[in-house]
Amino acid sequence: MKRWPGSSSDLADAVHAGKLAMALVRLPVPDDTLEVTEVMSERLGAVVPADQFAGRESVRLRDLADLSYLGTSADLSQKYFEQLDRDLAAAGIRKRLRLEQSDYGSVAELVSGGIAFSISMLDPASPMQMYNLDNVAVLPFEDFDRVLTTGLAWRRDRADPGGDLAELVDSARSLLAEELPE
Repeated sequence: MKRWPGSSSDLADAVHAGKLAMALVRLPVPDDTLEVTEVMSERLGAVVPADQFAGRESVRLRDLADLSYLGTSADLSQKYFEQLDRDLAAAGIRKRLRLEQSDYGSVAELVSGGIAFSISMLDPASPMQMYNLDNVAVLPFEDFDRVLTTGLAWRRDRADPGGDLAELVDSARSLLAEELPE
């Protein structure tokens, strides 16, 4: 097993090219030569300036209209985040900020300063929560239900009977078919 850094599209490309046998990627994966089994889904919430949302337990999209949406950098942008951006625009979130590099510390700084909001995992145990500053809160949406789904991807032809990954893929499917704790 090896660790391979990169965006989900980079990882999917590496699996497609045979550089990686399998990879964990954010869904959807727009490559029909790959097969994907869902591994987990994470609910998303709004990363907001805590002082502006003090006492709130949730947020509506219209509450965010005066802030800029701080999306992912161009190098990390993938189908899911592109659709998320379009959905936010359709819901009236017009202002945008983009960082050249996606660095969660910088996102937290801009949110903490009160000029932007972002979107991240709601789970307090998520590694993304480590980047929060004192004036940053992650609140669930009242009117924008989104999850970020991660899947295990492999090349379909390598998992066919007689393929070099057939046994490993069968084992992975068995394990992933079991009910995962929430």
